[in-house]
Amino acid sequence: MKNLPSPCVSICKLNKSTGFCEGCFRTENEIALWPYMNNDERLSLLPILRERQGLKRRVNRRSIKKINKN
Repeated sequence: MKNLPSPCVSICKLNKSTGFCEGCFRTENEIALWPYMNNDERLSLLPILRERQGLKRRVNRRSIKKINKN
């Protein structure tokens, strides 16, 4: 099997409060280790990244609802 590609989407900015990249939701350490991970390690990280992305979306929806109420 070929190596899984990086989840990077070229929006490379670390959020200071979460420590996650704004684009791919990886930590600085996860970004640095990606080239050295095998496919099993990469596959195990993908659901974690999806969860982080989902958490951000839920927080953003709450913020929008608060703004709309005002």
